[in-house]
Amino acid sequence: MCESLGINTVSYDTVKVWFQKFKAGNFDIEDEPCSGCPIEVDCEQLKQITDQDRNVSTRTIALELDVCQKTIVNALTCINVTFKFNHWVPHELTAEDKRKRKAVCLALLRDQRKEKILDRIVTCDEKWVLQQYKPCRRVVSTWGISRIGCKTSPN
Repeated sequence: MCESLGINTVSYDTVKVWFQKFKAGNFDIEDEPCSGCPIEVDCEQLKQITDQDRNVSTRTIALELDVCQKTIVNALTCINVTFKFNHWVPHELTAEDKRKRKAVCLALLRDQRKEKILDRIVTCDEKWVLQQYKPCRRVVSTWGISRIGCKTSPN
């Protein structure tokens, strides 16, 4: 084969494997089914599971369908579902979701015209900043005097 197609066409080990296979009488060149995680998932069944329970985890779905967790993650990406705020939500709004949002916005506008509800909202000029403090640790200075140092970093 290397003489007719070129020297770097196939490795010696590959030729050995195929030679053993043909010597055993197996002339089937298709790949045999192998063990491991199934790659295919029924998208309709996956959609039903996420519609029934919006809080279900990929691990739970994988155990229920008997597939790998990565397979579930890939399938959820294919059906345009994403995990936000502890819920499975469609990546894009459906027509029903758009209709509901429009109805809520119109109701808020109607209430604003009647009762001026937005004028009752109290706002301040303060900014709320969350800081995370790292735990205190012992710091040794270059002069050999030990002191306690606390580092803070706003995040």
